[in-house]
Amino acid sequence: MDLLDLLNAAACGSIALILIAGVLHPRVQDGIIVKVGLISMALGFGSIAMRSFDGVTEGDAAHLARSVLMISFGAFVVLAGYVLRNMRHPARRLSDWLRPREPAGMVHRFPWAGRPKE
Repeated sequence: MDLLDLLNAAACGSIALILIAGVLHPRVQDGIIVKVGLISMALGFGSIAMRSFDGVTEGDAAHLARSVLMISFGAFVVLAGYVLRNMRHPARRLSDWLRPREPAGMVHRFPWAGRPKE
């Protein structure tokens, strides 16, 4: 295994982990269609990472082509889900896709408490 295979495996593995985090995080409100696409992309990147970790041979060409097909299918499903969601409910704000965080200190919400000191 050379350095390029190791870097490719690390990059694809980290992309797969980021996609999985996007699927599992409770603040991300993206709908079932987009989640299916994200899962498909995560599986594709994860399989490329596992294939690349021990080196790529000529026999891995068909497996890598299937992994790229999973990524392409996932990207298409994510794009289709985004378009369908925007056709029904146009997203005007980031909060349409993400649930807002609760503030740590709610002192600034009470009018008698004033603004927090900086």
